[in-house]
Amino acid sequence: MSSIGLLQKRPFNSQRFWRQNGRLIAVYGLVVIMALIGVFFTERFLSERNLFNLLRQTAFLGVVALGQMLVVLTAGIDLSIGSLVRVSVLVSAILMSGDSNNTLPAILITLLLGAGIGFVHALLINRLNISPFIVTLASFVILRGVALTISTSPIGKASRETLLFYDQRVGPFSILFLLFVILIVTLIFVLRRTIFGRYVYAVGGNQEVARLAGIPVQRVRYGVYILCSLLASVCGLMWLSRMGVGDPVIADGLELTTITAVIIGGTSLFGGRGGVMGTIGGVLVLALLANLMVLLNVQQQYQGLIEGIVIVSSIALYNQDTH
Repeated sequence: MSSIGLLQKRPFNSQRFWRQNGRLIAVYGLVVIMALIGVFFTERFLSERNLFNLLRQTAFLGVVALGQMLVVLTAGIDLSIGSLVRVSVLVSAILMSGDSNNTLPAILITLLLGAGIGFVHALLINRLNISPFIVTLASFVILRGVALTISTSPIGKASRETLLFYDQRVGPFSILFLLFVILIVTLIFVLRRTIFGRYVYAVGGNQEVARLAGIPVQRVRYGVYILCSLLASVCGLMWLSRMGVGDPVIADGLELTTITAVIIGGTSLFGGRGGVMGTIGGVLVLALLANLMVLLNVQQQYQGLIEGIVIVSSIALYNQDTH
């Protein structure tokens, strides 16, 4: 009898299954529905050009959304992402000045700039015990001012290699999208299989309990804020490869868009719950929404209304899911 009992499978618990996976299924179900709308209502949706551009734009938003997700998982937030992307574009364009010899130094300095700003964010939060919202809101304002101080019009020039990188392909896929996929796989491994990943969830779940358990809460914060800002600078370099010049008005509202993608994907704003695949689902929802509105010729005044409805609906789903 005992051996038979050991061989019996654990009974399927539908409530537990939906509690653990329902949000993820709902998000990707919405992605499928939106894709079907594109297939049936516009012929251009399945064109090679549109799908290529859609995946490439997904990479732009996805890179910074994943950085935002890391911070939110620790019950933090980063409101400076858009401003940092803007400064990164300007700095890298000025440093390159269209000279191929300046490409690598400009990239390294831009990435160091991003990592340094993330370090400062974590330093202020850790040492002065200031709310992440206040620290990154101040950074948002400061960096925006820095961008406008540098220039109020397009400035600098990308090198030839940087410009060519934007259109590079590996088979049918953009190299930007493939690098984004590598980032996804890397973060999934980090969060699921490394001590740092477990610490991130522990800090977000209950900071005081994590501290009493010996988890280095401050070091975890340094890690996530540096990674978040570093990915924002990566996005800035991606924008430079697209535009060819430093533009002080790009990435407006990007910080709110990334937070929306994170929320839609089921990551708790209180930390400790969420993950990469949910965030990617949120990114796909927003990317598909923007793509469909263009293909279906939705008027500009209605686009904001539709986007607002999606944001409010996602927050409502989040609140319902947490009760």
